[in-house]
Amino acid sequence: MALSSLAFSASHAGDGGAHARLETARGAIEGRFVEVGDVLSQVVDGTSALITALDRMREGLEGQEVAAATRQLGEASNQLRELPTTLHARRDRLGALVSAGDALTTCIEDMRQHLAYLRVFGVNIKITSGGIAAAGPEFAIFAQEICDCIELGRTQLDTFRSDLSSMDGALRAALGHEDELRRRCDGLLPAVPDALVGQTAAIADHQAKIAQITTRVGELVRDVRKKIGSALAALQIGDITRQRIEHVQHGLMLLRTSAPARAFSVEARERLDAFVHRLLAAQLKATIDDFHRDVSRISQSVAAIAGDASEILRLREHAQGGSEKDGSFLRGLESSVGEAFALVDDIDAGARQAETVSRSAASSARDLAAQIEAIQNMRADVQMMALNTTLKCSRIGETGKPLGVIAVELRAHAGHLETSAARTLTALKSLSESADAQPCADGQDGAAGAAKSLREAVGRIRKTGDAVEGDLVDAARQGADVVEMLRRAAARFDFQRQVGVHLDQAVAELESLSDDVPVDDLMSALSPLLTDLARSYTMAQEREVHAALTEGLDMAGIEEPAEAEAVEDDDLLF
Repeated sequence: MALSSLAFSASHAGDGGAHARLETARGAIEGRFVEVGDVLSQVVDGTSALITALDRMREGLEGQEVAAATRQLGEASNQLRELPTTLHARRDRLGALVSAGDALTTCIEDMRQHLAYLRVFGVNIKITSGGIAAAGPEFAIFAQEICDCIELGRTQLDTFRSDLSSMDGALRAALGHEDELRRRCDGLLPAVPDALVGQTAAIADHQAKIAQITTRVGELVRDVRKKIGSALAALQIGDITRQRIEHVQHGLMLLRTSAPARAFSVEARERLDAFVHRLLAAQLKATIDDFHRDVSRISQSVAAIAGDASEILRLREHAQGGSEKDGSFLRGLESSVGEAFALVDDIDAGARQAETVSRSAASSARDLAAQIEAIQNMRADVQMMALNTTLKCSRIGETGKPLGVIAVELRAHAGHLETSAARTLTALKSLSESADAQPCADGQDGAAGAAKSLREAVGRIRKTGDAVEGDLVDAARQGADVVEMLRRAAARFDFQRQVGVHLDQAVAELESLSDDVPVDDLMSALSPLLTDLARSYTMAQEREVHAALTEGLDMAGIEEPAEAEAVEDDDLLF
């Protein structure tokens, strides 16, 4: 009897060790599975944020800003190549103005010569009339009026020549500026527009590489998120295992606290314990098989995902290592655009200078025309005075003949002056027409258009580049965070050691206490225990294992447990 009591106590001491192992495993599941589930949930959130950043980058690269900037750089390059033609045409127009000014200079010299002759004849009339007593003081006064009129014409012509000289100086300065611009164009074209085209290609290539990387990484991240979602759903094996451990623990508790069973003999009690231990060991072994299988699959999956996800770090490598390359082509673009800006600004300034000179020339032509008209009026006065002189000389008689001869010469040279003045007016008309034909700088020159295209293109490139680079750095940081979380999850996903070992030891201890013994004579105590145990089941497999081990027993008195709903919620998180 003492030996039987000792065996009875030993059996319960043994399952107490199994109970402790199960409690350790259950606690590990509650801690580790929840921790890994939280990490994987953070990974899902991180991948969502990363996908958003990648999509934003892709939209920025595929947006209208980049296409518009590329198109504008192309337009600016074409406009720069057309600048020599524009400069050549503008120089020809300025040259025509200079030629018109040269023709005017010739006309003015002719008029000066004729005025000089007129002044000589006017002075001769004054001197000659002083030696003729019959002429009287009236004639001397008249001769002085002739000299004063000629002197006034000479003064007006000097003013005319001075104004023409100033205009000619401005025209020749503008022409010299055009020659300098042409030499600059020869030195910078087509190198500058070719460089712009090359930098445009570099920008397009850079953005294409970013787009390619973001597309590839985006596909990878979406695949990672999908796999992590599956892993999260599979983590319910932890909750399933925890519940089944609790059911086994419940069975051990029932075995210890079952009052009717204590009424049996020690031998009967040992058989009842052995049967229940065998049932609980079978339940735990089925649980362990599922646990090992699913945990091994999930662990391998997470480890593989963590390894594959290292491709995400290419974003960080590009963000950190690409700045020097990016800066290189951006500096090249800035250099090319700077040279282009300097050239088009000078050409634009030259165009405005040419426009100002042309307008000044047109205004000068109108002023000069008015001055020529005054000289023509003076010529008419001189001719009238010379005619009056001839008439007065005829009244004086023979002594007035010398004055008459001088008056005739005076009238003749006044006619020559009229001819020169007419030629001068024709030259002025040509100058005016040439000046009016000068186009507006904004209307014809490509410099202003090229500058506008360059300015807008650079603005678009900088705006898009800053946005994309910022998104790239942000995405690289988020990608690194995702990879780190995956690696942390993989490192902590050692459930075989943290849980599986304890389960294996617990089932080994239960199996050591179990035996395939007859229990038909024990059903009065066993039936309520099995009924209570069956009510705790929540998994179909538990009921199957239970049914397999109780098959053949007289269960007529056992209440059939209500079938509990299996936990099959794929969205259950831990």
